[in-house]
Amino acid sequence: MIRDALGLVLGLIIGIQLTEYWNYNNFMQTAIWERRNPKADNPAKRLFNQTRILCMVLIDPLDHVKKEAKIKSTWGRRCNKLIFWKDSKEDNNTFAAVRHGFKNIFRNYFNGHDWFLRADTDTFVIMENLRRFLYRYDPESSIYFGHRLKSDFAQGYMSGEAGYVLSRGALRRLNLFAFKDFNICGNDLNSNLESEDREMGLCLKNVGVIAGESRDGMGQERFLSLMPQWIGPGLDGWKQYSESLYFKATTRVCCSSSLITFRPAGSASAFDLWEFLLHRVSVFGYPMRPLKLPPRLNFREMHAQLRYWSQVVSDNHG
Repeated sequence: MIRDALGLVLGLIIGIQLTEYWNYNNFMQTAIWERRNPKADNPAKRLFNQTRILCMVLIDPLDHVKKEAKIKSTWGRRCNKLIFWKDSKEDNNTFAAVRHGFKNIFRNYFNGHDWFLRADTDTFVIMENLRRFLYRYDPESSIYFGHRLKSDFAQGYMSGEAGYVLSRGALRRLNLFAFKDFNICGNDLNSNLESEDREMGLCLKNVGVIAGESRDGMGQERFLSLMPQWIGPGLDGWKQYSESLYFKATTRVCCSSSLITFRPAGSASAFDLWEFLLHRVSVFGYPMRPLKLPPRLNFREMHAQLRYWSQVVSDNHG
């Protein structure tokens, strides 16, 4: 009788443990499914299909295997299409690699995408913020966005280290006109990334692509070529950084609350940390209210916006 009682107790304990495990497993499966399959009314989910972004990540030939894997498992999986690009023909010429990458995209992936992001393996992109930012602009207009720097030509250019994004109209002009005329878009640059982004900015300017306003309404940067904590008056390198900007740097804080890109410090594992902080952590007592989508510009409004941006000049004379 005692043996039967012990058997019954053990059976109950095992049954309870199995039930708890089953419930916990179901909870985790449900949580994971909800993360990967947001509800239909989720604005980020809707934007995924409405504002389609192809991401071209320029590979660093010296250190790319681990970083490729980290991008695929973090922000890269939120691209509509993710391409890692390395030009084997001209390994020592970054501008040539980017040019050939954009040619390949235009030939094979142009249809089905609205915007085309060029990033590095060291760039972290908050894709949800990028889509919300781009939503109001017509991708058929000839425009591009990024971290805008001064140059010896009036429009300036977007930093490659921060990543920049081209509209369908911009990529079309780049391929149909700029890349077919070396007088408009040269190809004799070295492997320096700074030369690549400046030259690409000049190519885009020469075919009438407008450098759009990428900052928020308070003049704070959405695209960063650094980590936020490295930016601010009094910090090392602030003078050089602030003087390179197309517009005078704001003294409020380093960057916009609708930040789009930055460059995590440290090893590739830093991408996992930022993925966790941005997409897993919630702060008790401070629920974030979802931001409303901005109204889309109609044809007349878009034309007026482009005309205004084409007339803007740098106010940073330091």
